[in-house]
Amino acid sequence: MSEKAPSVVAFGETMIRFSTKNFERIEQAKELAIGIGGTESNFAIAFARLGGRAAWISKLTNNPLGRFVANKIREHGVDVSHVIWTDKYRVGLYFIEFGKKPRPTQVIYDRKNSAIANIDPNEINWNILKKYDAFHTTGITVALSENCKKAVEIGISKAKEFGTKVSFDVNYRSKLWSPEEAFKALDPILKNVDILLVTKDDARNVLKVSGSYEDMIFTLWERYNPEVVILTLGSEGAMALKDGKIYRAEPYELEVVDRIGAGDAFDAGFVYEYLRTGDVEKALNLGVAMAAYAHTIPGDVMFMTREEIETIMRQRHHDVVR
Repeated sequence: MSEKAPSVVAFGETMIRFSTKNFERIEQAKELAIGIGGTESNFAIAFARLGGRAAWISKLTNNPLGRFVANKIREHGVDVSHVIWTDKYRVGLYFIEFGKKPRPTQVIYDRKNSAIANIDPNEINWNILKKYDAFHTTGITVALSENCKKAVEIGISKAKEFGTKVSFDVNYRSKLWSPEEAFKALDPILKNVDILLVTKDDARNVLKVSGSYEDMIFTLWERYNPEVVILTLGSEGAMALKDGKIYRAEPYELEVVDRIGAGDAFDAGFVYEYLRTGDVEKALNLGVAMAAYAHTIPGDVMFMTREEIETIMRQRHHDVVR
């Protein structure tokens, strides 16, 4: 490992997460498990647990729910000192009802009029980006409100000004906007991104690229001209493109406990290793390992150590650690 740990600032919303137990329906549940969930804070937590330096920027209501969110993120070593606090608005909530085939897992959001949706883009101290290697955010944040969209645009502009890399995951959510709305908003933003992360489904359905995976990733590279493009392929692993060269990482055999947050874990693994070494192949392999591990952990948050991830990367097939 290099002497200087890689560093990121992540910007986005984190909500209180309530989930059913033992595959109960919400209607029949007598109790719900409580935690937190937010794609950018999930990313920051996983990044910090790998050994990186991470900060999370957001806006929270100054009440027990807001403090619960900040405290849960802080306990993983993420800097939350740049969170903006307000006595107005509310903390978003979301509910998960876990299903088994043919009944799908369902997510219900209760996030309207949250504090971050009402953020003033100019109340953020963007000078923080001078002290970090990368600025990470996602299409989810852009979708929350026009204010959030403007904040993302200003953050990216400031990152460019300071020489800080921009990492961006398209992360489409159908409950927030349509594919057409997403493309219209994200297309100009993606032209200023250095590390572009997108799933194969979002590439097809939102960014309207087609053909083989190779065709898709080259189209994205030519259209947006990032430093590196990463196309995640779900059960088929992941691939990346840099300087005209394609890299691939094979998927892990796994049993799913909770798949929510796996994409954020992938992003953290890739961005961490890419910032640390610049090695796309190593970054891709770490990302895939992180995503696989995240599938085995209940909740959004990635409870792991770097040593545990390195172990599964060395030993891809094992059931018991003795």
